[in-house]
Amino acid sequence: MNSNLEQYVRQAKNGNLQALEEVVCGIQEKIYGLALRMLGHQEDAEDETQEILIKVITHLSDFREESAFSSWVYRIACNHLLTARKKRSECMGLTFDLLEESLSDGIENKEPLTVSGPERDVLLEETRLGCMQGALICLTREVRIAVILGEQYGVTSKEGAFILDITPELFRKRLSRGRKSLQNFMHKNCGLVNTNNACRCHKQAGGRLKNGLIDMTFVKKEYASKGRSEALAHLKELAVIDRTVAMYRQYPAHHSPDSFTYIIKNLIDSGKFRVFS
Repeated sequence: MNSNLEQYVRQAKNGNLQALEEVVCGIQEKIYGLALRMLGHQEDAEDETQEILIKVITHLSDFREESAFSSWVYRIACNHLLTARKKRSECMGLTFDLLEESLSDGIENKEPLTVSGPERDVLLEETRLGCMQGALICLTREVRIAVILGEQYGVTSKEGAFILDITPELFRKRLSRGRKSLQNFMHKNCGLVNTNNACRCHKQAGGRLKNGLIDMTFVKKEYASKGRSEALAHLKELAVIDRTVAMYRQYPAHHSPDSFTYIIKNLIDSGKFRVFS
């Protein structure tokens, strides 16, 4: 998060509305990325991000600077995401066995991927990230959020313990459990992690496109080609056991919708919520 954020937070707590807008702009993309990884669906992530931002705004006066502001924000966000009702991806009851069966069906009944150029790159990347996201959803919420924080957000066990209100040892245990589950699944099924596997992104993309499964717009066109080539080049340098972790660590940043800025600004200006103590 922005290194100037702490200064804006102090100004916002003193009644500076412009500083409050800067605070929101500084945290919204991290929160949105966390929500999208946790929930696996764009609209759900947008809804929950808005709820989390409102909680941050209305509780800003409670921030006592006893921790980093980013950790305090993640604590609010994670508690919200862990206690929210099940969302559409979770309601599907996806398990690693069901995901493996779906991937096998995709190989056997594959549709030719006829598109080329930038659109092909986008489809291949959305297929790869969709599969990775599906594997994340197979984890329990508690384990999933530890993996996201530890592997994708670089949170230490001490920070993770504060954010999730658990011990550092339990955070490491959950992270290790999630990492092992993902590695086992990807090593068994993903052709990028283990070249002996039959599954490849281009074999899945055609069928996913035909069945309307590529709809989360994870990847922007300008990122797809460069990001994919860099990710694959990096994977080649690693041992098989390290490739799953590397894939999740290179998960691209997700940009929150532009509408968030206007929504939150309108909420701030409306005086609907009690922002300051």
